[in-house]
Amino acid sequence: MIFRKEIYFTRDMDEFYRAKNALDDAHIRYTWKSNPMTNPGRQHGVPFIDASAAYEYHLYVASKEKEHAEYVLRNAGLR
Repeated sequence: MIFRKEIYFTRDMDEFYRAKNALDDAHIRYTWKSNPMTNPGRQHGVPFIDASAAYEYHLYVASKEKEHAEYVLRNAGLR
């Protein structure tokens, strides 16, 4: 993503939402994406993979807001 820096990565959905909420509370604009670690295709899941950890979550902010966003996440106990 052009002019965006990744500031947070997790496989835990609850942590992802905590990070998003912390950025929202600080009025920091962000974008995010998620993608599965596995590609199950037509299947509905992969045996022995915990569904809550089956996705990767990435948070991005504008380059100029990177330091402030990292500060916010540290204070939220996420870094």
